[in-house]
Amino acid sequence: MIKFKTIQTKIKLLYLKFTGKIKKSNSTIEIHQSNNKSIDNILIFFPIKEESFRVALYTFRKLKKKKNINYYYVINNIYKHHFNLTGHVFNFYKTNKKIKIDETFYEDRIINKSFDMVIDLNNEFNFDLCLLINNIKSYYKVGFKGNYSDYFYNIQLETDVLEDSYNKIYSMLT
Repeated sequence: MIKFKTIQTKIKLLYLKFTGKIKKSNSTIEIHQSNNKSIDNILIFFPIKEESFRVALYTFRKLKKKKNINYYYVINNIYKHHFNLTGHVFNFYKTNKKIKIDETFYEDRIINKSFDMVIDLNNEFNFDLCLLINNIKSYYKVGFKGNYSDYFYNIQLETDVLEDSYNKIYSMLT
């Protein structure tokens, strides 16, 4: 069953690559303190799984809304009662291994908005979520290193210790 899913994912990626809907990110990014690129809009996808969600929420608990920065969060609908960060919150639903984003995400035209940074806190590959991230315009796309991460993220982190990786992302935001 796992081999079938892997083959199915590879076929989908090959098709999308062939049609030009995705391509490996080959742009170079310079990150340093004198960078003139201001970060105004940040979109953060919180993890699907409960254990990872709790670690991420704990790590980002002190993330305060700054005057010039707009935070947009996409969280699993199951955990919305535990979520208390300030910003624009959108829900997603997981059904039969598929991710369905709440309609308000599309009604508010978030999908067409240009973000300065998109962060995926999921340490496991999810095709639907990565395809959505691929369609969002952003200068920085941050995610975890994996088999297909080159297609979706231009900044990739190791997942050895999840809390350490989340702390690195948190330090990028503060």
